[in-house]
Amino acid sequence: MFTLSDIMQANEGKFRIQSSLPLEPKLLFQAAHHDSRQIEAGDLFVALKGARVDGHSFLSAVARAGALGALCTEPSSDVPEQFVQIIVPSVVEALQATARVRAQRQKNTIFIGITGSNGKTSTKDAVAVVLSRRAATLKTQASYNNEIGYPLTLLRLEAQHRYAVLEMGAQWVGELAGLCRTIMCPNWAIITNVGAAHLEFFGSPERVLLAKTELVQALTSEGIAILNYDDVNVRAMSAKTSARVLYYGCGKGAEVRAQDIGGDILFGHSFTLTYHGQRQHIQLRLPSEHGVTIALAAAAAGCAAELPLDEIGVALEQLRPTKGRGEIKSGPRGSILIDDSYNANRQSILAIAKAMHEARNVVGEAKGMINQAPTGRRWAVLGDIFELGVYAQAEHYATGEALAEKVDYLLAIGEQARYYVEGAIAAGMAQQHIYYFSADPENKTQLEEAKHAAADLLMQEVRSSDLILLKGSRGMRMETMLDMLT
Repeated sequence: MFTLSDIMQANEGKFRIQSSLPLEPKLLFQAAHHDSRQIEAGDLFVALKGARVDGHSFLSAVARAGALGALCTEPSSDVPEQFVQIIVPSVVEALQATARVRAQRQKNTIFIGITGSNGKTSTKDAVAVVLSRRAATLKTQASYNNEIGYPLTLLRLEAQHRYAVLEMGAQWVGELAGLCRTIMCPNWAIITNVGAAHLEFFGSPERVLLAKTELVQALTSEGIAILNYDDVNVRAMSAKTSARVLYYGCGKGAEVRAQDIGGDILFGHSFTLTYHGQRQHIQLRLPSEHGVTIALAAAAAGCAAELPLDEIGVALEQLRPTKGRGEIKSGPRGSILIDDSYNANRQSILAIAKAMHEARNVVGEAKGMINQAPTGRRWAVLGDIFELGVYAQAEHYATGEALAEKVDYLLAIGEQARYYVEGAIAAGMAQQHIYYFSADPENKTQLEEAKHAAADLLMQEVRSSDLILLKGSRGMRMETMLDMLT
């Protein structure tokens, strides 16, 4: 929650208010939203002008929905007289300034920023579960991790929040540094990994590394940099920060470490969590080796917060896959479907495909799921990877090459997806095991027709012993295939 006074203080000399109500600085807003569909009674609407939609056109609708007011650049005459319109030169800058003021008032909160090329959202959710064992914890909603989502999250702070777990994304060098400088710099930073994501914007893998390093560089000497020891690029960030470094991983140099890893790679590894001579057995319900990495990052945050290891263990065993990120579901004809549809890059595709491949002889151990024969086939249903720019062809091709030894069948959907096919064929996958469904991702009808064709093929060909992976970039909306496969 935040007040009109927060907005006024943050934007002194840069606002005017239009309302029939007398000016009341103590006016309390329950939350701020830039999506009119999320507005509830007592909220503030943030009217953003986007490339396709202008939020100012929804001012009347949000007033009817119960919003107390709006942050805008142009007032509307089609709202009740008492509706509070806070008119500013830049809505984004005003939003960020207000979040900064609100965060600065929160003296007893430890802010934890999380970034990386993938795994940010799942790590954020896991960290919040662990820290909630200690005290009230705020976390970023969904993937609100940019110049808009970051301040919107901070405006949800309340006095009781001891921890705030904040996902922080970046699409260009300087973005994370800018969020830290203009809004709020976290006390702790967690770096998940560095890979080929958003290359269209960054321009090169080297610039991805530069961008992710900005978060640990921004930490003060009183902060904590929680780094993935198993990623050589992340490990090297220790030389770029003045903060205390806490490594997590499977390597011997990690303070928070997983040893004796066993169990089921698809339905959840077991391992021994170690920290400064303490040991705790953990049984996860997160898929793949990446699930262990997520758990270790959360455990490291728990150790930084001085939680007992057994408390951390209880929290880790409660973790389940975040929606669309490795969820295990029933597939067509009694098969098992891995819903990893939320987003994709080469590293995340290959990580879950590796889990499918290695689960060939152990998948039947999972309770409550259909028993699978060792000969069950692996199907990868993949949509385009977006935001790769000049690297698009090479990244799709390399993904297809690597998939050839991990899956038995490949269904490629989209435009750039044809390079999955080329890579898989070059690596030796039989052409009769590869299906390409061409579609322009910008043409919704064409894309959905391609998905339906792929789903029809699966419904005819999949056996009860098979595993199916569903994955693609957010803009491909691969989750729409779920209803087609039931």
